[in-house]
Amino acid sequence: MQATDKFTHDDYTVAWIAPLEVESIAARLMLDTKHEKLPQSSVDHNVYTLGSINSHNIVIASLPSTGNTSAATVITQLRNTFKQIRFGLLVGIGGGVPTRTDNGPIHLGDVVVSKPQRDHSGAIQYDHGKALEGRFLCTGYLTPPPTVLLNAAQDLSTEQAITEDDLVLPHLQKINTRLPALRKYKYPGQDQDHLYKADYSHRTEGSSCRSCACDPLQRIDRYSYESEDDEIYYDRSSRIVVHRGTIAAGERVIRDSRLRDELAKAHGALCFEMEAAGVMNDFPCLVVRGISDYADSHKNDRWHGYAAASAAAYARQLFFHMPVDEVKQCAVGLAGIYS
Repeated sequence: MQATDKFTHDDYTVAWIAPLEVESIAARLMLDTKHEKLPQSSVDHNVYTLGSINSHNIVIASLPSTGNTSAATVITQLRNTFKQIRFGLLVGIGGGVPTRTDNGPIHLGDVVVSKPQRDHSGAIQYDHGKALEGRFLCTGYLTPPPTVLLNAAQDLSTEQAITEDDLVLPHLQKINTRLPALRKYKYPGQDQDHLYKADYSHRTEGSSCRSCACDPLQRIDRYSYESEDDEIYYDRSSRIVVHRGTIAAGERVIRDSRLRDELAKAHGALCFEMEAAGVMNDFPCLVVRGISDYADSHKNDRWHGYAAASAAAYARQLFFHMPVDEVKQCAVGLAGIYS
């Protein structure tokens, strides 16, 4: 729906960063209303989508390429054009660690949300640090999210725990998967959730597991050996499972299950991605990632659409847990700090 009201640059208070095209499309489809474009300077090369969700005015921006450098450039230009925006959401897909949290085991299509821990903001740059005798000390701790976002995430988590129906899943209905171009956002099905043993590598790079005949006997049947307490999470076609914890950011794509497990153990990470370090160096942000693969050599594009959609649906629901006036006050307060 196109909004008829006229808005200025200063009316926008929240940035939604959707790095990839598949993530940007999902983000745009989550808007209640879409606003007219506003002028921008010749040095701002970003392409913005403007709109609102639950009366929050939002700027959606994608990246010309993946990685921290591209993300940092986009954020710098965005903040120069929309001066009342001081925090945002980094929403997209990521590689998941096949571990478990308080909300059960992590599977494809689940959502992982950054949550501050005692010694860091919930997102770390795992490849930034210094070598000490016999170990590597990670020093890439990123700017923590603002309180208003953390409170919204906590409120959503609490309300979901005491509500029978899933609060996030209904937002997927805003994506009409009957359209050919949007079919990739459909839930692929539990039978497509394949996790291979950590010591079994993909047979042919660039080919699917099916076409290169990866041995199905090397898959881990997690649904049969996980405990009865996890049964509530089995039917992921009827709910989106959300995990909160540490998200690890780096300059390279993780395609190695052994490295994944090593880094996850060292940092307590639930998910890996590539843009948070570029966004969060000086821009408070909450990271939301839909799990599209297990960060191993068997990763493919089958789950990209649904993972992007589930992350976008979670991000949309957050705006129903953030008071509009508090967000505006936060933006004004931070503007004074950074000016």
